[in-house]
Amino acid sequence: MRKSTNGIAMTAKRGMSTFYDSRQLLRSVGMIAMAAGLGIMTMSAQDTDTEDEPDDKKIHFAKTSNDSLVYNILNKDRSKNINELPVPHFAIHTANRKFVMTIGAKVNPIIGADMGSDLYKMEGAGINFVPSQIRVPSADGRKADFFINALNADIDFQVVGFGNTKNQITGYLKLSTGGNNSSIHLSKAYVTWRGLTAGLKHSLFQDEEAIPPTIDPQGPNGQVNVTVNEIGYISPSLHGVRLGIGLDMPEYHTSRGIYLGKDYRTWHGIDIEGKPVCDPDYYSFQAPDIPMFVEYAKGMNRVKLAGIIRPLIYRDMLCNSRKATVGWGLSLSGNVRPIDNLTFYLQATYGKGIGNYIQDLAGIPVSYVPDDRHPGRMTPTPMMGWSAGVSYDINSKWQINVMASQARMWNVSTYAENQADADTSINNYRYGYYGAANVFYNISSYFQLGLEYLYGYRSTWHHGSGHDNRLQFQVQFSL
Repeated sequence: MRKSTNGIAMTAKRGMSTFYDSRQLLRSVGMIAMAAGLGIMTMSAQDTDTEDEPDDKKIHFAKTSNDSLVYNILNKDRSKNINELPVPHFAIHTANRKFVMTIGAKVNPIIGADMGSDLYKMEGAGINFVPSQIRVPSADGRKADFFINALNADIDFQVVGFGNTKNQITGYLKLSTGGNNSSIHLSKAYVTWRGLTAGLKHSLFQDEEAIPPTIDPQGPNGQVNVTVNEIGYISPSLHGVRLGIGLDMPEYHTSRGIYLGKDYRTWHGIDIEGKPVCDPDYYSFQAPDIPMFVEYAKGMNRVKLAGIIRPLIYRDMLCNSRKATVGWGLSLSGNVRPIDNLTFYLQATYGKGIGNYIQDLAGIPVSYVPDDRHPGRMTPTPMMGWSAGVSYDINSKWQINVMASQARMWNVSTYAENQADADTSINNYRYGYYGAANVFYNISSYFQLGLEYLYGYRSTWHHGSGHDNRLQFQVQFSL
């Protein structure tokens, strides 16, 4: 169908993508694309397997729906998230298809209305339906909103060398507006070869195929969904089993290291109540996160068990020494298709200190907090997320989807309240719910209409709760 994937990291609070001047970025990408295309094209033309293809240097134009080999070459190293840009409709290639290049695009104006809160006006939300950004308490005059948003657009560029061989190499770039302003940002950029991928992409801890279709660019609040700088390896499938492991560039959202515990007022004669006892930003070096997974697939049914290890290095200001603590997470996910036109999406995640990877918790600065029982030390916060959805294809034109999701964290009430915004209680997060129901109508493979209802709820520590309803309509064109 369609969406972000950042998806993922499309809200302002995630800060994962780097923004550039639009014209400068487009010029730079154009030069890189030309250089990459010419380089791979030259290598492909020199490949020894082309001796039976006397016209291998000629460029051919293909419609991917009519050329399954070109389609499969392009699809192999693209994101499998159903909400991402699909394989473009057109491509150019050499006669032996060792070189393939394509450009895709999506323009997705969305018209909608909020009822219950003005979530669209919140800085960390906008076109993204983010329960953690719902205003608490609700304010008079701020309980509804109407919007027309034409900024939800993407363009991607893909070049493949040595296509359909064991040495196939893919370069991929994706540019997005993000839906909240007209600035263009780089949302994905990676290179893949023989199962090895390096660049800006979805983490291996994420299950791209366990996300149901939504008009909402963010999607269910309890799902693992993040874009990171990563180097990773995914093994070939052996009897339906695949393994993966990688290194992610870490990003942390921690408290300021001020001791707010009730166990101690002094520590070895030092007054620590309300005072900094540890510094999570003292050291510039942080060890990388380590995501890994094992997956089994048979036909259209699939199950994936993923894990992640997140070390945090910080300074103990009471002992004047270097310390470390380790966050971790486990995620079980998959798809079940009992009949051809019915698909279930399931995901459940639990861990400590993994807020950066769970949709609704990303950016909330309490993934690591001072340890109340051991002043000077930091401890990862326990948290979880789950999502479940179902898709039913009425026919080739119509599809309906229903989903529900939740994110929650524990044991951080004092620190969450301390970090909260005074007017909206943003960052004071206890748990949140997300529900969605939508219907899509495909006029053609290029043109899609959609209607969606969304419900969001946020509960805080000791400051009440808030909710929002959104009804929105999309008109999407994809190249």
